[in-house]
Amino acid sequence: MNFSFSDILFVLVLFQLLFISLFLFSHQKGRRVSNALLGAFFLVVFLNLLDSFLLLKRVYIPFPALAAWSSCFPLLFGPLLYLYAQSVLFTHFNFSGKKWLHFIPFIICFLITEIAWLMTTRDFKLTLMSNLIQRKLPSFLYLSTFLIFGQFILYVIASFRLIHRFKIISENHFSDRQKRDINWLISTILFFTICMVLSALNGFSSLTPWAGYYFLVFSIIIALIFIFIIRVLLKALRNPEIFALIDENDHTPKKPLPAQVHSNLPEQEGKKILEKLRVYMATQKPYLEPELTLDELASQLQVRPKLLSQVINEMQNQNFFDFINRYRIEAAKNLLAHPPDKKMTILEVLYEVGFNSKSSFNTLFKKYTGLTPSEFKKKQG
Repeated sequence: MNFSFSDILFVLVLFQLLFISLFLFSHQKGRRVSNALLGAFFLVVFLNLLDSFLLLKRVYIPFPALAAWSSCFPLLFGPLLYLYAQSVLFTHFNFSGKKWLHFIPFIICFLITEIAWLMTTRDFKLTLMSNLIQRKLPSFLYLSTFLIFGQFILYVIASFRLIHRFKIISENHFSDRQKRDINWLISTILFFTICMVLSALNGFSSLTPWAGYYFLVFSIIIALIFIFIIRVLLKALRNPEIFALIDENDHTPKKPLPAQVHSNLPEQEGKKILEKLRVYMATQKPYLEPELTLDELASQLQVRPKLLSQVINEMQNQNFFDFINRYRIEAAKNLLAHPPDKKMTILEVLYEVGFNSKSSFNTLFKKYTGLTPSEFKKKQG
């Protein structure tokens, strides 16, 4: 059996996928169900690529009945990514009940294809395997590829809808941008979406004049996965908390909800709470706490979180994130204009007023004042 450079790269990717899946299954920090779902996703990708590799290297020729067992595994990609996104965004996510229904298409497909494959003759199996290696695909495989790709895209759309709704809700719960940062989740879903799109297009290339580039594109996809896995592994090994992003005690919305609509908040009660809030913000300055949440502020005011959120949304026309950070920016403006020590730096100012990220501070300062902190400071003379 001869191994080319692309074969060696393929084997390295397989080892990477297996390693990271085992790492996630055994990882003790963070939410175990999230780790398990992401580990299951990488394991399924590993098994699917392993089957393809063994087919391409003609390992199945002596035992054709063992081939093509992972043909339906791509039907698991979408559900596992979607459920992983849910497990990260939902505080009380549990893998039970209706969530198992997501795997019914895979189970049906697997049973039908395996039974059908085992019932065919040895000659038919060998002929089909030879055609697959030579990229002479029967028409029914193009249809199945299209359906599998369509199912994956539907799950990607559902995942991004969850993320969008989470962002809306989180603005009414967190004052710290880092608590709302789920760019890593977005980049993971986007990466595998790109891989699926490239794989689908590459699969249909057999019908075009570019059929000869199939294995080149396939090698590029494998190389992209190789780079991505290295990136994930390095982050995981340097920062084990990468897979511990949502803790059971975090006040993440239990379930994404539509953007809050105007409610029937009693006017007098709303004014009373608003006045109490303004006095508390001016005297106690809770915004100086970097990780202040809606629930924590509501507890300090002895007001129900939902009621406090309504007051901020409807009577201030702001979400919780903007409400708190405007106070922080005003405090920063005051320190920049009248510093207690002329040697006080912008970095010291941002930490003093409740920020823990320079990029967040600069972005919000520019948003609320139209100037960068440096420009504002120079303007004060």
